[in-house]
Amino acid sequence: MRGKKISPVLAALAIQAAIFVGLYLLRPVVEEGIDRPVPMLWLVLAQGLIAGIVTRGFGFSIPWVIGQVIAPPLLLFALALDLPSWIFPVILILLVLVFWNVAVGRVPLFLTNRTTSEAILKLLPKKNGFYMADLGSGLGGTLRHLSRNRLDAQFSGLETAPLPFALSWLLGRLSGIKNLEFRFQDIFKADLSEFDVVYCFLSPVPMPDLFEKAKKEMKPGSLFISNSFVVPGHKPNRTVKVDDRRQTKLLIWKM
Repeated sequence: MRGKKISPVLAALAIQAAIFVGLYLLRPVVEEGIDRPVPMLWLVLAQGLIAGIVTRGFGFSIPWVIGQVIAPPLLLFALALDLPSWIFPVILILLVLVFWNVAVGRVPLFLTNRTTSEAILKLLPKKNGFYMADLGSGLGGTLRHLSRNRLDAQFSGLETAPLPFALSWLLGRLSGIKNLEFRFQDIFKADLSEFDVVYCFLSPVPMPDLFEKAKKEMKPGSLFISNSFVVPGHKPNRTVKVDDRRQTKLLIWKM
């Protein structure tokens, strides 16, 4: 169940802590064997490498693995620069505000490029008055583009990462677009029955639960569009290949 899953941040920290303890206990044995002190740089490099391997072994995505590998050397580098102590909590707070969804649900901040937004625009219903949601709307660029081009429809972005939500809300207000709103709302607490089109660019982790929610709540004939991430055991009704640099695929299910 979603509510019982351990926080990935706590899991990552636990991995680092366990490896740190192991290396701390092993260090005297190694130093006795080689008859010389082990340089601190070697220790932090070993810490990062082992943490990355273990993290990947637990099924974390590549961004998490990279973060685990580089975190110990970066910390040592920061300490060597003798930076003011207040810098570390400020950086941590900013990272949490931007990557909140990574911390609580393993959902990175993916931004939809303009080429993909154009492809989505072509997939929207021809009828007037439809209602579309972007689940995990990030900075809101996709919906601003779509809403400008479909003034006959309504668009809502749902986001829980504090800083991206604040920026998307502000940019939406400054744009003056009337058929666009942004909500600070958990996508799993939203009522998807009000939407004719649901778009998401999340990660493999929430897709099975989100698709089951969409099947239960969305109206017959409505569209569920996933950027790049499949739903295991559910073949899409249609796949659109986008001619962009990353060869994006839009997976489309008709409810």
